[in-house]
Amino acid sequence: MSESSQDNDSSSEQNGIRTRLSEYLDEIGTYLRVTRARRILRRYFAMNAFDGSMTSLGVVIGAYITNIVDPMAVIGVIMVSGIAMAVSGFSGTYMTESAERNRSLNELEEAMLTNLDDTIYGEASRFVAIFAALVDGSAPFLASIPAVIPFYLSYIGILPGGIAFAASIGASLLTLFLLGVFLGRVSDGNVLYSGVKMVIAGIAVALLALLLNAH
Repeated sequence: MSESSQDNDSSSEQNGIRTRLSEYLDEIGTYLRVTRARRILRRYFAMNAFDGSMTSLGVVIGAYITNIVDPMAVIGVIMVSGIAMAVSGFSGTYMTESAERNRSLNELEEAMLTNLDDTIYGEASRFVAIFAALVDGSAPFLASIPAVIPFYLSYIGILPGGIAFAASIGASLLTLFLLGVFLGRVSDGNVLYSGVKMVIAGIAVALLALLLNAH
């Protein structure tokens, strides 16, 4: 009996968690629909993921050119860059979105001649300002992680240093390709063409770095 009771309690707890999560996701969806924020969130994510991936690629190429062989040194620079971009993106986007959402809410209040702070419009405006900042801040940091993984594997002795550089560059280019595929799907365009364009942009950065070093 006790085991059956424990199983029932565990099942009820899991169902409760799933229900709360579903309700929370539905609430987020409602806020995004009310504020029509989906498009701007996609732009924030795409732009800053691109910046994070390109920055990581530049760091790796720079480390290779300057013969920095310590994997932890490369990891440190990439992570610090990612964190700095995350903090900058979060704070800048939060202040910008808060100002824009407050302005839109004030204009709506003037048109309706009522205070909307405690309505779904006010709640959605406040939520989207924070959510957009989280998306903007997390995108460059997340996009930089693939470039770090090969150097971590090198640090623990799984990959040789030279292969780590090549694998990291490949990981950054793959991240750019996937980002291009995402943008291609959003625009209902050719996803392969969009991904290749992103990769070409990354290769252009690599070539530019090599040319600058040559001079």
